[in-house]
Amino acid sequence: MASSTRSPDGRRAEPERIPSSGGTGLTAVEEPDPARARRGCVLAVVLGLVGGVGVASAPVLHAVRSADGVAAPSAIGAAALWAAVFALAAPVLAVPALVARRTAVAGALLAGAGAVSLGAAVLDTQLWTDAIDANRLELFRPETAAELAAGSGAYAALGGHLLIAFAGLLGMVAVHRESLMDGYGDARSSEQVGRATGARAGFLPSAVAVVAAVVLVGALFAPAFVSEDPVILVPTVVESDLAASAGAGLLAAAVLIVVASALASISPPVASGALVGAGLAALGVVGTRLVAGLGAGERIQPGPGAVWGTVGAGVLVLVGVCIPMVDRARDSRILKTLATPSSSAPAQGAPAKKGAVTPSAKGVAKAALRAEAAAARARIARWHVAAGTTGIVTAVLAAAGALLPVLDIPADAVRPDIYATRVVLVAALVLVVGCVWLLLSEFASTVRPAVGVLWVTIPFSVASVSQSVVLATDVPGIGAGIGAALLWCAAVTAGVTGVLTWFAGSAEREEIDTSEEPSTSIAVLAVGGLGAVAAFVGLGLPLFHGTDARGDDYAPASFAEFPWNLDVWGRVLLGVAVVLAVIVASRARPARAVALLLGSAVVVGVYLLSWPLTAARVTDPSMGAGVVPTTVGIVLIAAAAALTTRSRNR
Repeated sequence: MASSTRSPDGRRAEPERIPSSGGTGLTAVEEPDPARARRGCVLAVVLGLVGGVGVASAPVLHAVRSADGVAAPSAIGAAALWAAVFALAAPVLAVPALVARRTAVAGALLAGAGAVSLGAAVLDTQLWTDAIDANRLELFRPETAAELAAGSGAYAALGGHLLIAFAGLLGMVAVHRESLMDGYGDARSSEQVGRATGARAGFLPSAVAVVAAVVLVGALFAPAFVSEDPVILVPTVVESDLAASAGAGLLAAAVLIVVASALASISPPVASGALVGAGLAALGVVGTRLVAGLGAGERIQPGPGAVWGTVGAGVLVLVGVCIPMVDRARDSRILKTLATPSSSAPAQGAPAKKGAVTPSAKGVAKAALRAEAAAARARIARWHVAAGTTGIVTAVLAAAGALLPVLDIPADAVRPDIYATRVVLVAALVLVVGCVWLLLSEFASTVRPAVGVLWVTIPFSVASVSQSVVLATDVPGIGAGIGAALLWCAAVTAGVTGVLTWFAGSAEREEIDTSEEPSTSIAVLAVGGLGAVAAFVGLGLPLFHGTDARGDDYAPASFAEFPWNLDVWGRVLLGVAVVLAVIVASRARPARAVALLLGSAVVVGVYLLSWPLTAARVTDPSMGAGVVPTTVGIVLIAAAAALTTRSRNR
């Protein structure tokens, strides 16, 4: 039977072109387009430069003025110059990268700086809400306690930081478009291709970057100045104006996200750009405070937040600069090792010994695959052991801090009971039980997701103790004791445990077939999501109430009471961790999802246990409004874990 390509009217049918988007007639968005990525990055650089100029011009335009409009306080010149230089640093460095056609590096520089600038923009809003306590000495130094109003310089600073943040968003888009190009994340040795930068650079640079980020984050919540000036007051960050505390929190989150994303990137130059950009932008915040404290005169000195923040940001920049060099050195070393023939193998073309068995190409390939799998298992085991060991050290520090005196009081004074230390002991017990399993290779991969949530119980419980310490040290003659110092160290090492657990998870995912992405489990997301919301509501409400020693009604602070104290910040951290864990579990593989959800339920359970453990601080304690939603949250999250187990068994 003959076939025909003619239409009924006798004309030859024309072939129909099928569009790349699957027949919709639209061009595929994800197609590689280097010219488009470059154009977007050029726009981002221009916006970043304009934003940097806006921030630099803020002191000249007078950020504040007196309420009557007569006088405008002047800035500290050295601090203003420092802030201007580092506001422009990342966009200026992106220019030569763009000229050299390193579009991804330029975009990463702007993305790192933009993330930090978003937090700086929130800090700028304090110029409208509480300017005199903003302590922005690079913009103005108040000489009297007279009321201040925001001036044109405040708008320039806020607009500049927002422009840099938007430039960072465009930089992220440029990096994404560059990642679709051939050769992105390439390496000379095949073993390094497609691996995360943290793995390519090695443990030491990655660990230094993580420690620097943790130091910087901690410094953001430490006092920036030590002031004896009656006009310049330095309140605790968490008890400051909402703009100050929220800005510090957003800055901290931005730094951690940038560092984690950089170490997870498969392109070391992009990781380098992100770290350098974030570090330079952070130096524009914490470094400015250090310079302002040094140049403010005898009555104002730099505080620990300014000093350690500058150290952390500077180390981030240094690590970012060194990562490409370290990667090239390791890559060359691996390539040289692979190119060197084994001494046990016969030379090519040399006659084999009589009776010797020459391995086939298939056997050599199988042996190479087995060796590669063994090396991968060893690498994963090292991350598990590192996370488990750090978690055990964290638990020991926390338990020791809870058992030792957290207050240094005079010998003739009565030592008060800090009931929150009981919660620390429970959190330490929970963490050490989880981390012990990480040291056993048979169970490490199964338990690791749970430990990725359990570490949060340490900073949560330490925050409650720290709130009591802060209140007690307001009394003359009382200071923080050795127990408090150990607890603060435990909070830091708990964060390191979380990062190492994340690295272990990344190493596990490198050995998993990810060609088919797991779909979102609607049932787990719905049930677990409701549980996370209920738990978050419970965290925001008091678990008990009663009468304190003075005869007043007492209940723990709720999320509705501003400013938030340290105890509330700890509960916020706990709630955010649980919400994120449930979201991740809804797309995780069943075994990992079960561990994540059970870990989240245990974390909320630790909070619920703080009710009977700390209720003795009041007489006639009664159940608070937070008990019921917290209990419901635990039940629903556990039910989501059961649903995951059931779906796996089908």
